[in-house]
Amino acid sequence: MATARRLITADELLRMPDDGKRYELIRGVLVERIPTGDGHSIAVINFVYELTHYVRSGGAGVTRTGDPGYRLERNPDTVRAPDVAWFAPGRIPQGTQGYPELAPDLAVEVKSPSNSRRELAEKAAMWLSFGSREVWVADPETVTITVYRPGVDPITLCPDDELDGGELLPGFSTPVGPLFSDH
Repeated sequence: MATARRLITADELLRMPDDGKRYELIRGVLVERIPTGDGHSIAVINFVYELTHYVRSGGAGVTRTGDPGYRLERNPDTVRAPDVAWFAPGRIPQGTQGYPELAPDLAVEVKSPSNSRRELAEKAAMWLSFGSREVWVADPETVTITVYRPGVDPITLCPDDELDGGELLPGFSTPVGPLFSDH
């Protein structure tokens, strides 16, 4: 006889004791995230730097990282955490506690050795389905960024290309290659 798995809520996830592991919640099921490695870390730091520099240099919005988590569904709950998130001004209500109930305007997912390209494409589609306006999937192995937008085919940028913020981040532009370098 099969035993039913007990689903947990976003509030229970938030109150879990820190066991040194990273988790997401997918339709009530706790999913452990494997440590990502150095290439992943370098790319995340560089994306955070570029997006924060954009915001502080007159662009708008806020940048988030460090697995803050966003509640995307209730009953059962889904809480996902992109590697980097950017929100347009005023999207995160002041005084929000716990997991904000929204998807970032821009979600950045960086491929780690445990991710498949298919898994990341599915994650990009998931972010878009919950309201993200753009998703950047960065691959440190191939030094490429695939840009996903609703209703159009993804575009893959190579190391010599320029990542442009388009209508979402007017005036944002950075070369792709250096996003994967620690120099």
